[in-house]
Amino acid sequence: MVTIRDVSRRAGVSRSTVSRIIAGNGYVSDNARQAVEAAIAELGYRPNTMARGLRSNRSEIIGAVVVNVASPFYAQMVGGMQSVCRAADKSILLASGYAQAHEEARAILELIDRSCDGLILYLENAVSDEVKEVVAKADIPIVAIGGEPTSLAWARVGIDNYNGALDGMRYLLTMGHRDIAYFAGTLTYFDTRERLRGIDTALAEAGMSRADIHLEAGDYKERFGYEATERLLASGRQVSAIFAGDDDIGAGVLLALRHHGVRAPEQISLLGFDDNFHARHLTPSLTTIRQPTDIAGQTAARLLLDMIADRNFTPEDIVIPAELIVRESVIPHSAGHRTDHAAEATRA
Repeated sequence: MVTIRDVSRRAGVSRSTVSRIIAGNGYVSDNARQAVEAAIAELGYRPNTMARGLRSNRSEIIGAVVVNVASPFYAQMVGGMQSVCRAADKSILLASGYAQAHEEARAILELIDRSCDGLILYLENAVSDEVKEVVAKADIPIVAIGGEPTSLAWARVGIDNYNGALDGMRYLLTMGHRDIAYFAGTLTYFDTRERLRGIDTALAEAGMSRADIHLEAGDYKERFGYEATERLLASGRQVSAIFAGDDDIGAGVLLALRHHGVRAPEQISLLGFDDNFHARHLTPSLTTIRQPTDIAGQTAARLLLDMIADRNFTPEDIVIPAELIVRESVIPHSAGHRTDHAAEATRA
């Protein structure tokens, strides 16, 4: 195993000089730096991060809990976190909470047990007193990102789900749609409730309420979008537009419409939420509300690193705006939207 001693001999400098260069602390000449970097590359030296952590009382590891690391939505968020952590020479350790209280608690405790220097938490449930006690003893900075607000956090980064949904429903109403279906995500999720608040506000502005639209809630999954659309078509209820709780639901909606011979957007317009990667590649391309989850991840990681470096850091609550992205799947309401969708489904 290559050691600092080996690097110092090859570079012709002292071990303390090598240590300063590796740690990024103190002045060293350009010649010494170049010699050490060349020796490290030639010998394949890798710093002993465990030993360095013992000396600095830091693990150089950031822990993060999101709902599901396998989801494209959270993967983009994690990608933002990792880009910032890598640039700061920190590692990131990830865990899924699956929106279940016991899984979120388990993930938090596991990350603390691994001596993470700080945590980024996307939670959908309140934290138990037991977990709060462990976190308090660990005395590490925590940033909440999206999800349910938590008292554990020193700072919070959120995406403006309320105004995103408000803008989305306003857009459909501005385009003349009144016979609207909204396929919401899981109602226990904080983001879902915030989007419903925005939708309520937009409807109230138009003299309408939830009673005037078709509302169904389910999982943030393509299958729910497909099955909810089938139920809607079979019911005979006339709609000119569907607002999907996220783009995965929207993809399921489009598939069901296609299977039943209902044309989008000519007969039913469709609006999504998130602007996931596949949204622009659907046919028609999906008009949606963009959530910059990568920027949210970057912002949360920067906040956390600032707090680790300076424990007197002033806490912040940052809200990142959502943005309406207009593509092909929504058109103005016309008589063509008033097709007998149930008959279309029967013929299909």
